[in-house]
Amino acid sequence: MILKEYVWRFEKELSDKFCNDVVKLGNQKNKRIGYVDGNKIPNKKVRNSNICFLNDLWIKKWFNELFHIANKNAGWNFQFDRYESFQFTEYKIKQHYSWHPDSYVNKDVIRKLSGIILLSNPEDYEGGEIEVRTPNNKIIKMGKQPKGTMLIFPSFVFHRVKPITGGQRYSLVIWACGENFK
Repeated sequence: MILKEYVWRFEKELSDKFCNDVVKLGNQKNKRIGYVDGNKIPNKKVRNSNICFLNDLWIKKWFNELFHIANKNAGWNFQFDRYESFQFTEYKIKQHYSWHPDSYVNKDVIRKLSGIILLSNPEDYEGGEIEVRTPNNKIIKMGKQPKGTMLIFPSFVFHRVKPITGGQRYSLVIWACGENFK
């Protein structure tokens, strides 16, 4: 599918306090290595990151409006009515996530939009850049994003997080879901 916009960006939209509170909460949880496609055995060649899930409602109030603004302004106009649990992700040296879409079908509910909130200062890590790939294989290099920036894109769009070469990087991933596309 050719889109007018592949990524909608809100630079520094979320406060340092919000980002620090989410990192603190995520680091209080037990993290595990992320799996690929529901497998229970990690494939570190494809995905190597530490994750846990958060459900705290105070987090939702900070991003819900941004999903609706991006959906409208980017011209996607997807219908969604719920969010999955929020994935707190930690990337340490040599950790990464290679090219993948976030599309996921669970009975009649599918992921429609994905959001990534960058929770770390760009000076705190090296590498870890986000890239998006269009259907004609054009790479959109997002580069390092300022702390508190949120990127939103259709969940079927391929994207990746390049390997961390120094420090560590935190992010919060959110998926907006709804019934099948019509």
